[in-house]
Amino acid sequence: MTTQELDSLQEPPGNQPDEPTAVGLPGASADQPKRPARVLLGWTPPGQGELLLASNEAGVELSDHQRERLQATRSAVAARSAGVDQAGLVAPMPPTLASHLARLEVDPHGARMLQEGWNVAMVDLARVVGFQPFVFTDTPADRTANLTPDRLEAIAELTLPTGHAAPLAAQFDQVKQAYIITSPNPNLKVVGTFNGQMGEAAGPPGFGFAVAVPPSYLQVVRVDGRYVLRDGYHRAFGLLSRGISFVPAFVRDFDTREGLAPAGMLPESAWLGERPPLLTDYHEDAVVETVYLPSSRKMIVIQAIELSLAS
Repeated sequence: MTTQELDSLQEPPGNQPDEPTAVGLPGASADQPKRPARVLLGWTPPGQGELLLASNEAGVELSDHQRERLQATRSAVAARSAGVDQAGLVAPMPPTLASHLARLEVDPHGARMLQEGWNVAMVDLARVVGFQPFVFTDTPADRTANLTPDRLEAIAELTLPTGHAAPLAAQFDQVKQAYIITSPNPNLKVVGTFNGQMGEAAGPPGFGFAVAVPPSYLQVVRVDGRYVLRDGYHRAFGLLSRGISFVPAFVRDFDTREGLAPAGMLPESAWLGERPPLLTDYHEDAVVETVYLPSSRKMIVIQAIELSLAS
């Protein structure tokens, strides 16, 4: 195809969470591959905690031990002192990250975030509140394995990436006339459409879709006076596992709670309440349980269907 028009770019707004979240887990079967995860069990409402303890398998009866653990974690949360100290949680970016910030400003995705009102700052992850019910624990360790607190440039490239590429696998089904694109990254999206002449100028027109994995940034928002992690839970878990707390992130004030947390997150009464879960709590055995949850891949199917319609 010699000419292509990306005439309706549809990349997601920068204030939408792009990293894998807890929403939309399908009902799991006993033989479906599962991954280890840490669940904020002490903050889960009735029904959600039981389902997660059962590895998201509907109709599974919990053991006495599991029910005791559920009650114990909720009691541990209730016994905590009220309130959370977030004074001085946000600080200016250090001069050593000036070159990274300059690259982010000219990156199309980063520039869009800045245009939408996001600022770049250093944040203390240890005191940020979380609303995602669980994080998978296998891949975060791989992504942060070589990081140390003094490697700020490498940390910035993880939390605010400027060079982003994600693997895509595509195959064509000749019988169904369909392209099947898959990725282990659930951020895989249709980001635009195109049309143009095929081959030579006199060739037939072609029509199709642009597919990509947009970059995901660590996003911290302040809502109702509280700093909450909007996106970047698995990276935050990996960084805190390495003893890395102060990291660069996109930061922004939200005037409304609407559209802040996707469906399937902990209730607002948990993360905006008196005893909210902090990102460090994913590591606290007193309020968290390790479970195995179904793994999945994102798939996009682009199919051509020929129809004959009666006139």
